[in-house]
Amino acid sequence: MLDISTLFALGYGQGGRETFITVGAGGGLWTAFERVLVRASFQEAARSFQLKVAAEPGASATAWMFKAGTDISIMSNGSLMCRGYVDRYQPTLAEHDTAEINISGRSRSQDYVDSSAVHDTNQFKNKTPQEIGAALDHFGVGIATDEQLKKVPIYRITPGETAFRCLEKLCREQGVFPVGQADGSIKITKAGKQRHAGALIEGQNIKRIEADHNWSGRHSDVIVRGQAPYGHGEDALQIEGKARDAELGRYRPVIVIHDGDTDKDRAKKRASTRRDREAGNALKADVVVQGHHDEGGTLWEPGALVFVSSNFADIHQDMAIETVTYSQDRKDGTLSVLSLVDPRALGGKGSKGGKAGGAWASGAGGD
Repeated sequence: MLDISTLFALGYGQGGRETFITVGAGGGLWTAFERVLVRASFQEAARSFQLKVAAEPGASATAWMFKAGTDISIMSNGSLMCRGYVDRYQPTLAEHDTAEINISGRSRSQDYVDSSAVHDTNQFKNKTPQEIGAALDHFGVGIATDEQLKKVPIYRITPGETAFRCLEKLCREQGVFPVGQADGSIKITKAGKQRHAGALIEGQNIKRIEADHNWSGRHSDVIVRGQAPYGHGEDALQIEGKARDAELGRYRPVIVIHDGDTDKDRAKKRASTRRDREAGNALKADVVVQGHHDEGGTLWEPGALVFVSSNFADIHQDMAIETVTYSQDRKDGTLSVLSLVDPRALGGKGSKGGKAGGAWASGAGGD
């Protein structure tokens, strides 16, 4: 049986420093795991985690500490990575008294993501996405923003849709993202609000890099069409917004039907946002580094910028962290897998003063 009094800390080197994972659960502090994995993405409103524990048969103490529904906090050298709830407790017992326990869950914002939107009138007038999102937050998650959001003239909840679905639709048309935070809240934001110390340099601190220069998702013209909630004629019934990617060099249009009420300005904004995201997603890279923190001791964070220089991958520019997967185990030690994109894919600005190979064009073109 696992006894919390006999647990020991697993520390793995990180540029001369050790990294210690601690997990708070069931009123105790746990520090011994065969494997810890935490995933945080700029594209997701809830973080996720997996823990693997070696245990003796009949590990009732572990079952009590990590039962489904338990509040849990996971930290790396004192930096909070995820605060949430255990979703699944999965003990496995094999022959020769081999026993292990797998524990998984998501951050506190999972309730906002999974639960239906509940509101007295199912309708909002002249409210920002943050105000609408907060009004639907009956779970105490917390909906914040660091952006100047525009008021939405009218928004109607589609019966049965989740609170997050409402928020995500409203954020998408304004070019912002509802991002899950380490403390379990949700922040409406864009990439590029912070920069990591140092850089990721081939031959120095990059353990592995894999790049993808891919233009297959880009279009020469993005056309958004929709309708206004009131009125007649073309201005209400045939609303259209366009954005052009001048760098593509050939005719490849895409038509997007707006799933809700809109107007000309909002349709144009969604078109330009779609164009910029397509251009940004044309450059991606996965980088494996040692440890969970940058050179300044800050935990790697989704949405933050980091300069990447790799001749082999043909990338020399600022990149934004789309997803970071923190891991620690007995075999590979402490690692972070950084999934990177051009900042425009996450609402940020195109990289200045850098390049990504001769075939990459950093400008998305004008509207």
